[in-house]
Amino acid sequence: MSMIPYTYSVVRYVHDPAAGEQLNVGVILCAPSEHFFEAKFEYRFERLSEAFADFNGEHYRRVLKQIAAAIADLRERTQGGLFPLREPPADVTRLVSLLMPDGDLSIQFSLMLAGVTDNPEAELEDIFERMILSQYPRQRIDKRTDEEVWTSVYQRPLIQHRVKKYLQPKQFESSDYELRFDHAFKNNHWHVLHPTSMDYARPEGIQAKATRVLGKGTALSGNPELGTLYLLMGKPQERKYMTQYIKAKNLLHKMPIKHVIVEEDEAEDFAQELESYLREHGLIEGGG
Repeated sequence: MSMIPYTYSVVRYVHDPAAGEQLNVGVILCAPSEHFFEAKFEYRFERLSEAFADFNGEHYRRVLKQIAAAIADLRERTQGGLFPLREPPADVTRLVSLLMPDGDLSIQFSLMLAGVTDNPEAELEDIFERMILSQYPRQRIDKRTDEEVWTSVYQRPLIQHRVKKYLQPKQFESSDYELRFDHAFKNNHWHVLHPTSMDYARPEGIQAKATRVLGKGTALSGNPELGTLYLLMGKPQERKYMTQYIKAKNLLHKMPIKHVIVEEDEAEDFAQELESYLREHGLIEGGG
């Protein structure tokens, strides 16, 4: 097992630099030998709104998304060999200086930290869990969002099977709609992984969610770019809502596009099958 050196920096929100109060909101990790430059941020800002008066949530999200987009652009240029006059950033400090040469006083970065790993993507997830999510109090969850279903159920198997790094956002457009999905891959057509939470505190939320997803599938009917829509389900935690959940899945099967419903207990098998599919079609690099 080869060990890959990496450096990382914790991203912090500082509301008032003079006061010095700050909260961790993200992690940037750099493993140059693997051309791995990636960030993970906490875009939810309820905790920041509660902690700081006059907090601007939209500005906060906009700055983080600009940083994420800049890292994605740098990663593409690095992988494409588009650094003719200089080497790619050797560590996270250099990476940050390329992203924000003047800095944003509300967004600051910790001193560089370092380590070794056999999987930089999994390491980023672990650091994010330790440095950011652990700060949040454990509260009763009335329901899980699509993003929470993705991160708590499906993401880790996809990382472990080396699939997640081949996923990317995709936007489908026509004269009638624009639909964006965060996790997709292309093999002649675009195949979409769509986390779909049906974990609602009230049963009517399940029916309403199924109707919305059905509407997306119906809108995509006939789109020449679309291959398969994989619905990665999050079932209700309330067992008394299982009848509504079954009805919702029956409704989703009426989508006039090619689709597959994946249950939570199938997450590992799904990741393994997807890895095999990507290897079979030459979409995963390397042999192991």
